[in-house]
Amino acid sequence: MQAERRQAAQTADAARDRLAEVSAQLSQGPAPDRLAAVQALTQLADEDPSVRQACVDILCSALRAAPASSPDTGSPDTGSPDTGSPDTGARSRARHEDRVCRYVTVTAIVAHLRPGAPVSWAGCDLDFSGAVFDAPDSSRLAGQAPGLGGPSDAGEISFARAQFSGAAVTFAGAQFSGARVSFAGAQFSGGDVSFAGAQFSGGEVSFAGAQFSGATVNFAGAQFSGTKVTWLGAEFAAGTVSFAAAEFGGGQVSFCARFTGGEVAFIGSRFTGGMVSFLEAEFSGGTVGFLDAEFSGGQVGFAGAVFTGSEVSFVGAEFTGAVVSFAGARMMKGMISFVGAEFAGGEIRFPWTEFNGGEVRFSGTSLAGGRVLFTQAKFNGSMVDFTSAHFSRGLLDLSDAVIWSSPPAFDDAPASPPGVRLLAG
Repeated sequence: MQAERRQAAQTADAARDRLAEVSAQLSQGPAPDRLAAVQALTQLADEDPSVRQACVDILCSALRAAPASSPDTGSPDTGSPDTGSPDTGARSRARHEDRVCRYVTVTAIVAHLRPGAPVSWAGCDLDFSGAVFDAPDSSRLAGQAPGLGGPSDAGEISFARAQFSGAAVTFAGAQFSGARVSFAGAQFSGGDVSFAGAQFSGGEVSFAGAQFSGATVNFAGAQFSGTKVTWLGAEFAAGTVSFAAAEFGGGQVSFCARFTGGEVAFIGSRFTGGMVSFLEAEFSGGTVGFLDAEFSGGQVGFAGAVFTGSEVSFVGAEFTGAVVSFAGARMMKGMISFVGAEFAGGEIRFPWTEFNGGEVRFSGTSLAGGRVLFTQAKFNGSMVDFTSAHFSRGLLDLSDAVIWSSPPAFDDAPASPPGVRLLAG
């Protein structure tokens, strides 16, 4: 027994020494040595579960390290080849090799998260906080990074079909300036994925076809100025996607998804540009909330969405310039709420929207500017409530509604309040 303990201690000491050696090689060595270190850590993690998390931590730490910088400004390089002095050319090669090493490192990690991986790392925590994802130049990548699929793979960091069943994955504070990050077809049945404070100025993040049954995806405080974030065909049965205090100044966030439960929250978010779209989304449960959000520009669209349950809430939101549209949406159950919202500009549009059940609440709303329009809308049974709403400026126009079998409720009906156009006759 004593001999076995001695052997175990010696094995543990050898593993720690090996980890320290490979870690130093990964952080300081030339590109070939760094690539060899990635392979060594991958092999060690596969062979010894007791050091697997430590190996993953070292790989993630290498990705979080500051990237190579341009010779003049110290900012991350754009990927364009340098021409000029030999020194500049050497720096350009060094920056490219750094990107290749980072790309190979990510590839090694995500390969172990997919179904069918010979050894799964699905239970390991992954920390990419503060990492810069700007991808190697595809024209210079082929043949330099063993294990890659070729130039067509360059620029994409793929977690496609990965399974997250309790692990924590964080991109907090990361910068995305052209990379494509894919969670297409991934399954989130627990754990946390965090993009808190991340900056998106280009590229694309895709959750197409992803399935959520219990995880939390966090974009709190993230900044969007040009990236596409898409959830095409995603399914939400439980869990939370949070954009709390996020800033949307450009780009597009698109949810063409099915909601049977869970929550998508934009609490305190600021919209100054860009587009958030729920095009043809299906809502049979769960909530989408814009509580206390600020809309001064850009668009939020629910065109063609179908509501058979669920709640979409703009409670306490402030509108000074954005457009929110429910064009062609159909509502059978559930609720759309603007309770306590303040309108000083912008537009809320319900063109060709069908209200066949459920509730639309504007109670306590202040309309001091902007427009709320129900062009060609059909009211067949939903309760539309404007009680306790205050109208001082702006326009609420119900005059072009097609069917009005259940008229909206006002405090002073049937008289028309100032700034309100009711259905003629």
